[in-house]
Amino acid sequence: MVQAVRGGPLFLALFSLGWVATLGVLALAAVGCLAAQYRRRPAGAGTEARRPAVPLPAWSKPPLAVLGSGWLGIGAGLLFFPAFWGALLPWTVNRADAQGLGVWALALGVGVLGSLVEDDLARIRPALGAVPAVALALAVVLAVRSSAVDWTSGAGAALATLVAGLLVTGVSGRWLLARAARRAEDGAPGEDG
Repeated sequence: MVQAVRGGPLFLALFSLGWVATLGVLALAAVGCLAAQYRRRPAGAGTEARRPAVPLPAWSKPPLAVLGSGWLGIGAGLLFFPAFWGALLPWTVNRADAQGLGVWALALGVGVLGSLVEDDLARIRPALGAVPAVALALAVVLAVRSSAVDWTSGAGAALATLVAGLLVTGVSGRWLLARAARRAEDGAPGEDG
């Protein structure tokens, strides 16, 4: 904070490497909570596996795996090798920015891949609402700062694809969940994929 008081950049003071480490620990804690959730069995479940209320369609799993792996890989690269991966971004970033973006992208990747593990649209309903909001917020930021982004680069095209993937994931997931709810009300059997 002394740096900010003396006229230095406030962002670097607020988002120092200590914050990156804190957010990294929180991300690992979230993964640990997810693992603990799967070790625990619901009361009365016995030895049989939990059946998803609204399973993911089979056709949706490969695109989700690619989307989640893309965000996870970019996030890990930016977090652990910011000098190399930061230079590949379609705009100029410093080390702190690259690592901050890395933590954010890593969290998105873990979330998308976690939906594959969960395999139940009913249980990931809050994420289906949050993912399109994140994509739209990111699109607004990129639109406002579009002059600073090199849209002709491969990284620019990849970023646009990953953001669009988040939007499509959330919207299509909400649509599939609503369709399953309508089928349940009508008493029709669901589809597996």
